[in-house]
Amino acid sequence: MKTIETDILVVGGGSAGIAAGVAAASSGQKVILIERNSYLGGKATSAEVGTICGLYKFSKSETSQFAVHGFAKMFSQKLSTLSGTQALHNNQGLHYLPYNIEVYKKVCLDLIKQHQIELHLNTEITEVTFSNQLVESVKVKSENSYFKIDCKSIIDCSGDSVVSRLAGLRLITNDNYQAAAQIFTMQGMAEVKEETLGILLMKELHKAIQNNILENYFDRVYVVQGSIKNNMASFKVGIPIPVTYQQNNIEDLRATANEMINRLADFFTQHVSVFKNASLHSIAPEVGLRVGIRPVGKYILTEEDVLQCRKFDSAIANGAWPIEEWGQDKRVKMKYFKDEDFYQIPADCLISDAIENLFFAGRNISATDGAIASARVMGICFQTGYAAGKLAVSQITNTSKLSAIKAIQEEQIFA
Repeated sequence: MKTIETDILVVGGGSAGIAAGVAAASSGQKVILIERNSYLGGKATSAEVGTICGLYKFSKSETSQFAVHGFAKMFSQKLSTLSGTQALHNNQGLHYLPYNIEVYKKVCLDLIKQHQIELHLNTEITEVTFSNQLVESVKVKSENSYFKIDCKSIIDCSGDSVVSRLAGLRLITNDNYQAAAQIFTMQGMAEVKEETLGILLMKELHKAIQNNILENYFDRVYVVQGSIKNNMASFKVGIPIPVTYQQNNIEDLRATANEMINRLADFFTQHVSVFKNASLHSIAPEVGLRVGIRPVGKYILTEEDVLQCRKFDSAIANGAWPIEEWGQDKRVKMKYFKDEDFYQIPADCLISDAIENLFFAGRNISATDGAIASARVMGICFQTGYAAGKLAVSQITNTSKLSAIKAIQEEQIFA
């Protein structure tokens, strides 16, 4: 079996993984990044999320003000320019950035090339070897072969804690996770404003449910903010099957979502005037899974930390998004903290409590169910990814963690 070597291995090419790779490579380390899809971006592209949340202050102000600095701000500004989009906001004080899916992929790939990161697409970890509290190597499967990667440090940005699971480490799990969603896009619509479309859909779906044309769970259909363009719009539909991560669960979610979307497309064209001449354009390649299995770090972020806007001396990220919980039998439930405030994530949420050279970022940081319901959004994933990259560098260069945290804070907290 072929063996390749690297200083730092990044698992997952989503928002956190790109940030982690850039942070490590910009510090002079050799970095390999593996991604199971044939393209980069994680759920931002595979599930076609459509908006970046967590970049801006939670504020009733009409102006969107950044709550993030450093890599997260740089990436989003470049994405905004190339996508031709700008920040939007709602009446609750939430600000978010729409983006173009293909542009997101390109920005990620350009950063990988710019920082000379060795990229392996269509590649997944199959085995983790560790001893003396250190990961030594991983075995991976690519399209046509198996090979081994020896690494000095590893950063898990997979979204579902693949490294910790394969290594048999302690995990934060649940019987049922937040409800999944599926994005789909309609084309050939009549001209309509986003707010008008949202109200129209709610009214017509409610009527259809009352008349037994559609089942109750069809009430969870939302317009993706900022997606209406060129007589097209994207929609998010909640899937009425529990997320368990058991065998065939993802396949069942996908099949149910496809069936629902085809029924919705038919209903739209037959019963909603805006869609009279419309048709189904596409369905996102992957189901949108909001949260999943998480590893146990040296600190577990709590819901109380989020809602009380707790600050930490070892902070490496600012969290400015409320707790957003999507249940199976209800629409979204939001838990807000004080206007103009934010919470922070300490470095120990990114550091394994069992393996010295294992770090994590993105949707699989060490956090409770309530806390990750906020910390999972992309604006925060960029920050935890970048911080994990810098912390991994400090571990293999024998730099003190305190020094690394201070350097991260200069870029991301106090910039």
